[in-house]
Amino acid sequence: MSQSHIQRSEYTPRNRVSGFSGIINVEMTVVSDYLHVGSGEYSVEVLKPISDVDKLVDQALKGDIPNEVNNFFSQEMYLMNHYEGKTVIPGSTIKGMVRTRLELAIPGSCYIVDSRGSNYSPRYKSIFKPEHKKSDRFDPEDYPNVCPVCNLLGNSGLASRVNFSDFVSSDKTDVIKISNVGYEVAKKGARFSGKVVYNSLSKEELGMLFYGFGIRVQNGRVLSKVQLLGRFKYEDKRFGRVTFSIGAVNSSDVISSIQAFQTKYRPRDFKEDW
Repeated sequence: MSQSHIQRSEYTPRNRVSGFSGIINVEMTVVSDYLHVGSGEYSVEVLKPISDVDKLVDQALKGDIPNEVNNFFSQEMYLMNHYEGKTVIPGSTIKGMVRTRLELAIPGSCYIVDSRGSNYSPRYKSIFKPEHKKSDRFDPEDYPNVCPVCNLLGNSGLASRVNFSDFVSSDKTDVIKISNVGYEVAKKGARFSGKVVYNSLSKEELGMLFYGFGIRVQNGRVLSKVQLLGRFKYEDKRFGRVTFSIGAVNSSDVISSIQAFQTKYRPRDFKEDW
């Protein structure tokens, strides 16, 4: 995409206080059977004592792993994040989801999260029909103009004006097996709560933030569309479908800000509940 087709606006100085600032309480609900957002960790249990560990290790180092080794250990289980007994989805994961939706939706915005292009899964391509775009450049002296998503959520040279807390749930998780490997999952109906702190947003930018969470306006009503999140979301219909709701914000303010955003940016929309 040529530079002339990329939307740009003058960046908002981060030390300027204007427009809307505040805190939004956001709740995420799992609407598919399961949701797995991995922590990058997995557990393996020792099922029975190993009488000669040194011998087993020596054989493994030589590439000669005996068949009975599996009898000593459980299958690996991939875990979600936990803190003080609660299940946690990192705020960075939620922010990445919001950012990706906005980059895909707003014509002429740039990609920061991912630019793999042809390496995307067929399901991803069929849903989002991504354009081939490049990451934005930003320098307050040499490149003072920036794409609207970067201006809102920041990039490598520009601080974000929106901060996302971790999303936390007290609901119990379960374990299911995929190809004989265990995955810890949040189950249908599980609720995760988080906060979003925003500073110096215009009305259109506030609407942009709501839009990134899948909040829509239909027939004068606020609705929450299904968005995809986590592991297996493109391969297995039982996984990865969530909705978001915004707390303690007047619905008329939500509607007017989303409409202002749509009028200015003419965003695309996607049916993610494939």
